[in-house]
Amino acid sequence: MKPWRPLLPLVLALVLTPVMTLVPGASTPAHAALAFAPADRASDTAEELRGFQAVQVALAQLGVPYAWGGGSLAGPTLGFCDGVNGYRDGVCLADHTVGFDCSGLVRYAWYQASGGAVVLPHYSAAQALLGRRVIDRRALLPGDLLFFAEPGGRVHHVGLYLGDGAMIHAEHTGTRVAVLRDVFDDPTWGPRLVAATRPEPGPDAPTTRREERVRT
Repeated sequence: MKPWRPLLPLVLALVLTPVMTLVPGASTPAHAALAFAPADRASDTAEELRGFQAVQVALAQLGVPYAWGGGSLAGPTLGFCDGVNGYRDGVCLADHTVGFDCSGLVRYAWYQASGGAVVLPHYSAAQALLGRRVIDRRALLPGDLLFFAEPGGRVHHVGLYLGDGAMIHAEHTGTRVAVLRDVFDDPTWGPRLVAATRPEPGPDAPTTRREERVRT
């Protein structure tokens, strides 16, 4: 038995909602790409352990406020408003809120979990282009990244998969980092799920913790 598996039920105690499984020939929602390819569960222990550690790091941020542009490799930071994002009811909240946006949360979780070996950009659409693509929902592992877009649009949101159909994410201004129990059936996010990836260390793992500030 893999050494971390006995701990997984404890971490996922809040997310026991069953996962809906699609079958070939059924009607296809926007995220059908996650339902039909043959499963490949040949992941090694090291990558599964990294994903489990990323879950632990992310869950430790439950309740942290959403801040547009917020989040560094070291933790939550002050956000900013850019003329479009960071506002609620016309009032800029981000520039006086310390927290994470969606890409900042998963970036932080994976950097910390990998000991600095995985450095994601601070932009969900760019994150979706990196790592190993997971095209079968049955092959998803805790720690995988789930990406969301409007029909025909670019990726605009990302969450971190917890297992059992749940994910943790920083949703939007005015919310806090939270667990979504059944992302696949959620009326808001389920139809917008367009891709999933598994972050991997780069060919040259970083030897320094220097960070480049990138807007999300």
